[in-house]
Amino acid sequence: MKGNIYLTGLPGSGKSTVGKTLSHLLGKEFVDIDLMIEGIERKTIPDIFSCEGEEYFRSVETECLKKISTRTNIIVSTGGGVPVDPVNVGIMENSGRIIWLKASPETILERLNLQFESTGVNNDRPTLISDEPLERIKKLLGSRQNAYKRSHAIVETDGKNVEAVAKEIHRRLVSWEK
Repeated sequence: MKGNIYLTGLPGSGKSTVGKTLSHLLGKEFVDIDLMIEGIERKTIPDIFSCEGEEYFRSVETECLKKISTRTNIIVSTGGGVPVDPVNVGIMENSGRIIWLKASPETILERLNLQFESTGVNNDRPTLISDEPLERIKKLLGSRQNAYKRSHAIVETDGKNVEAVAKEIHRRLVSWEK
């Protein structure tokens, strides 16, 4: 195992935010797959979805995951759909540990709304676009929950700040090393 940590979960679960904090705590590099894809494609994720389609996006996502998995001791924020594909799960399991950052649909919606208030970007996550966002989040979570449950660890993020979640992950990593 190469010691990578793969953070999974729905959009808004805290993968990128926690990943950055965890990387500072552990002194490891942080990689955000979505940002990597946007850099390679020179388009935003919503633009890739609308121009090329979800299937194309998922293929690029898997290729990026393969590249990342050749590196060691990094913290990776995966796209929310990454663990749905068994090929992706195999890549992650062969190069590190998978941690599901679990948040309730209500918490996810609250975080997305806070993001909108601070950035002015209204839901840039194509899989969550809906006239009824809470219902869409619940449906997406229901369809992905079994994939997320196959993670090496589940860390509840509801009611916790970023530092508390990062420290909980750190404690789990230490216990695995014993």
